[in-house]
Amino acid sequence: MSDHAQSAGTTRSRRLTVALLLSIGCLTASVLLLLATTAGGITYLVLQKRAAEAATTFTGATYAFGYPVDWHRTTTGVELPDPDQVLELRNDDTTKYVTVLDRSGAMSAAGECSDATARANSQGLGADQNEVIGARDVDGREALHHRAVATDLDGEHSSSVVDIWCIPKPDGVVLFVAQTFSDDDSPESMPDAERILDSWEWTVDGLPAEDS
Repeated sequence: MSDHAQSAGTTRSRRLTVALLLSIGCLTASVLLLLATTAGGITYLVLQKRAAEAATTFTGATYAFGYPVDWHRTTTGVELPDPDQVLELRNDDTTKYVTVLDRSGAMSAAGECSDATARANSQGLGADQNEVIGARDVDGREALHHRAVATDLDGEHSSSVVDIWCIPKPDGVVLFVAQTFSDDDSPESMPDAERILDSWEWTVDGLPAEDS
C-alpha cells in the first residue's frame, strides 16, 4: 500500500473513530439528560406528595395533632354550639367538618359517646345507621368510636356520615367529631379523620397511660 493510501486510510479511520466518539458522547449526554429529567420529575412528584401530606399543627391543653394545610379553622357552622368546643375545621367546599370538644369532670368515654350519639340522632343524623363501631388507639389511649349515617337530609347535601371518637383523659373526655356531607346514597366516612388521629400526641408527661 502506498504512503498516500495508508495516510488516507489512517485519516479515514481517525474520522470514523472521532465520529464514533462523538456519537457515544451524544448518546451519553442524551442518557444523562433523560436521567436528569426523570430525576427532576420524580423529585417534583415527591415534593408534590409531601406538600399534599403537609399538615398544620393544633395544640390543645394536653395534646397536639396535625390537620391538612388547606383546611380552615372556623368558629361558625356548628348547629349546637358547645362551651367545651376548642376547635372546628372545614375543607374548602364545606363538605368536611372536624370538631373537637374537650370536656373535664367526672365522666366516662362511654357516657359521653352515648350522649353525643343521642344528640346526633335528635338532629336526624343517624336515621340509616347509628351504632358503635369499636375502638382505636389514640397515642396510647383507647378511644370509643360511634358512627351515625343519614341519607335523606334536607339542605345543600342529601347525606351525611358522623364519626365520633371519645378519648378518655385523666380529668375527663375529648370528643373528636368528623362529619362528611355528600349526595351519595352510600356516603363514606372521612379518611382524613383517621390520619389526624394517627398524628395525635399527648403533650403532658405520663398522660398516655390509662391510669395516669
